[in-house]
Amino acid sequence: MRLRRVWSLWLPLAISFELMMLEGPAVQAAIGRLPQASLHLAAWGLTMSLALLVESPVIMLLATTIALVKDECSYRALRRFMLTVAAGCTLVSGLVSFTPLFHGVAVVWMKQPPEIAAAARPALQIMLFWVAAIAWRRFYQGILIRYGFTRRVSWGTLIRLTTAICTAVLLTRWGGMPGVQVGACTLMAAVLIEALATTGFSWSVVRRELHARIDVIEPPLTQPAILRFHAPLAATTLMTLLASPLTAAALARLAAPEATLAAAPVVFMLLLVMRGWGMALQEITVAVAQDPASRPTLRTFTWIVGSVTSGATAFIAFTPLLDLYLGRVIHLSQGLRPYAHVGIALGILLPLITALSAQARGLLMAGRATKAIYHGMGVNLLTHVVVLCLGVGLGLPGMWVAAGAFTLAALAEYVYLTRCLEPLLAIATSTSAVVVESSACVPVEP
Repeated sequence: MRLRRVWSLWLPLAISFELMMLEGPAVQAAIGRLPQASLHLAAWGLTMSLALLVESPVIMLLATTIALVKDECSYRALRRFMLTVAAGCTLVSGLVSFTPLFHGVAVVWMKQPPEIAAAARPALQIMLFWVAAIAWRRFYQGILIRYGFTRRVSWGTLIRLTTAICTAVLLTRWGGMPGVQVGACTLMAAVLIEALATTGFSWSVVRRELHARIDVIEPPLTQPAILRFHAPLAATTLMTLLASPLTAAALARLAAPEATLAAAPVVFMLLLVMRGWGMALQEITVAVAQDPASRPTLRTFTWIVGSVTSGATAFIAFTPLLDLYLGRVIHLSQGLRPYAHVGIALGILLPLITALSAQARGLLMAGRATKAIYHGMGVNLLTHVVVLCLGVGLGLPGMWVAAGAFTLAALAEYVYLTRCLEPLLAIATSTSAVVVESSACVPVEP
């Protein structure tokens, strides 16, 4: 396989990732233009930390759908599984946002300042059905990607970003709603519209590729079988997203908590935008890993993507572009900008590590070694917690602790994943055989 072919598969998906990532800066820009911007930026960080944690079981539905949906029976089985998971996550979201559990999590455990927690709670309530919309959308995106319609995924994400920007602008000009609630309404509107658009884009594919097609060779896909495949991936995502509330809890225990809690979401959203290009490599790897001969090309492409995005991050961090972004786009106050500068500078290597880890996870997923992915995330989370605890114990500057924890944890995970990959790659090389069909493992997206 040539680099041009990998590029053609990756680019629509990467653009889709980036369009989705740009939603975050759009929301932050709206909050930055409303009263009490620092308070509501911090509250938005708390809101998203908890919302993403609740969402974690549905994020990998995209990869699970790509891997397992191949006929009408498996389509119906996966759709049933998706609806069950979405309902469970919605119930958890309601319990967290509408009961005293919120106070226990946000104030008692995370030690968030009471004013930040009070501002975040209504926003989390507005986002009650956010996870359900995400689950539905990712299920149908997985079908589109599996059958090669990645451009439709990109169009859906463009519709989502356009909806987010329009909603944010309208609510900001109206000025009758607190900034964090503007963010919540913006995300809800955007994801609902994208879910509807993705459903429309996928119906023709479902009718043509799945309806009336039944695989008579393999046994029917059962709910326990889906759970066994999906659970390690969901647990991996859960552990990934635990890092955010854990970091917020650590920042609340260090010096200048209000400032670092307000600046941290801006820092990590910018880094997430730069990392999005590499994240798209996971599903592309799953898609092309059926051909072991394609792996050297894929690895070269991964290093190119990672090096370019880390280089671009360094360019932003050490040139006037960063102040231009923080001041003109986000409207971050002068007092918070030094914190943002430190965090972004310390995260320069994250895009490269993200790209390499995404490729490693894709190869493991293609080889159905999903437990290794789960264990790798365990290494990530353990490293993250150790760095946070050391930072709190030593009383280090908050942004140094937060950015250092994310970078060192990602590096530790990548080292572990590469060790797990060695046996799989050795087998593939010696047999020159296809490592996947992972019950139809094939080709993804935020």
